Amino acid sequence: MKTCKNGVMDDLDRRIAVALQGNGRASWQQVARVVESSESTVARRAHRMFEAGLLRVAAISDPVRCGFGYPVLVQLRCEVGEEMRVAHALADRSDVRFVALVTGSFDIVMELIVPSRRYLAGVLLEDLPKVGGIEDTTTETVLRNFKMTYDWSRELLGADGGQLEEPVVDRDGSNGSGFDAVDLQLYELLAVDGRRSFSDLASLVGMSESMVRRRVERLRASGCLRFATLVEPYLLGYDVECICWVHVDLSRLEETARTLAAHREVRYLSATIGYSDLICELILRSQDELYEFSTQTLGGLSGVRGVDIGLELRTIKRAYLRMSEPPPPAPATPRAPRWRGTVEG
Repeated sequence: MKTCKNGVMDDLDRRIAVALQGNGRASWQQVARVVESSESTVARRAHRMFEAGLLRVAAISDPVRCGFGYPVLVQLRCEVGEEMRVAHALADRSDVRFVALVTGSFDIVMELIVPSRRYLAGVLLEDLPKVGGIEDTTTETVLRNFKMTYDWSRELLGADGGQLEEPVVDRDGSNGSGFDAVDLQLYELLAVDGRRSFSDLASLVGMSESMVRRRVERLRASGCLRFATLVEPYLLGYDVECICWVHVDLSRLEETARTLAAHREVRYLSATIGYSDLICELILRSQDELYEFSTQTLGGLSGVRGVDIGLELRTIKRAYLRMSEPPPPAPATPRAPRWRGTVEG
């Protein structure tokens, strides 16, 4: 089967994608070794997947460590028929990192990165009302992030799944040193194409290749920067994406969060104040796995008092990147021509 034909991956394509999820900047030689194929085949197939839009590698910043601000989650209810338009209007904002259409109590979940409480007030009280079609909003401030991973599919590589890994960062450690102007320029270039070569970056920022390499490695080691390989889960055999709003006894919150974070199904987990105490994003193979996770994993935690679950219908934006483009505007309905003739008696 020809790789990427009609947006379908074969087994080798999927193994390459999973290897890159472990380390988006791994060399083709490193990937080839893990997936047991030739370097030329791996490079050719990966480039085809990039060109087809099935894979994207992007630099992801930690907003707190970099001094950009802090994350806030906004859940929205919309007028019937307005959900898609509102979601794409929100995704147009440069301060929005994530937007998804969901089922359940809300229609849209959005993540903002805001520099201050005053800025957030402007978004909620001034900007959102101008969008139109929004009936209600619920806002949650993220107090602590316990997990944000992009290698949830590692098990597809079996025992070789852990060979390619991003640098380990202490999530509870002190903040990084932040970005200077050159770091910011490098980040913006790598956010568009996370596999840009150091020589290419050096020519674009006017520095030596060795200096650029040291800067990028420093940003990765400090936790300011990491590289994510984005791929739609269904292409790898994972058909269920959902968001869980978990209500937890506060005295058991830390313990509950650590337990949930240890599960491979959990892609994102944060402690919040607002509608819930923890918000958790899951990637699962089937509805049966969702049932098991709900009843056994969540239901088995003594600190959990209740859970609301919404299926992700469509992800519009993730890691600041558009995952879904807005539909073309509907053609205008032709109007019947007016009769301009003269009526004779």
